[in-house]
Amino acid sequence: MDPEPAQPTDDIDLEVLYREQAASLYAWACLRTERRLRQWVTPEDLTQEIWVRATRAAKARDASSGPPRAWLFTIAKHVLYEVRRLAERNGSEGAAGGSTTRLLALDQVPAEITSLTQRLSRDDAVKDFLTRVDQLDDEDRMLLIHVGLEAMPQTEAAARLGMGYDALAKRWQRLRERVRAWPSTGNLLP
Repeated sequence: MDPEPAQPTDDIDLEVLYREQAASLYAWACLRTERRLRQWVTPEDLTQEIWVRATRAAKARDASSGPPRAWLFTIAKHVLYEVRRLAERNGSEGAAGGSTTRLLALDQVPAEITSLTQRLSRDDAVKDFLTRVDQLDDEDRMLLIHVGLEAMPQTEAAARLGMGYDALAKRWQRLRERVRAWPSTGNLLP
């Protein structure tokens, strides 16, 4: 019996991907790092850890991993779930407050990623985007996170949000038009 053929690799330029997706990834981290979690990890640290993990995972990435943006946000979601589990475990052990270094080993983050993440935290366009997203109702906010930032397929988002596919597709179309009309949304949405 012949061995399985190797999956074709899907080479991506990580520098280009990060430059194109850094603002979206940082905005996503801000939106997904709720207040209680911020005692354990900041959106900046979460963004940096996601990039470190993506850099490591890029060697094993293949064509079946999906588009680069979706692949990156899949890694982001896994890192977020891990951080939440660690925070819950540390919180249940009675730790009061805490630094992010207890949950993430951030000593391997290249300086250029750290400086870019710090610039994004001060970027007016990102701040404006986050302010506007905070003004959305909960369903539109989650729709924007799942479909707009994470590039989740609309069928999956509809199931997750408990909406019919047609209703979600129409709602997303209206929301996307509204968001694209916001000043300085830049490349935050695909």
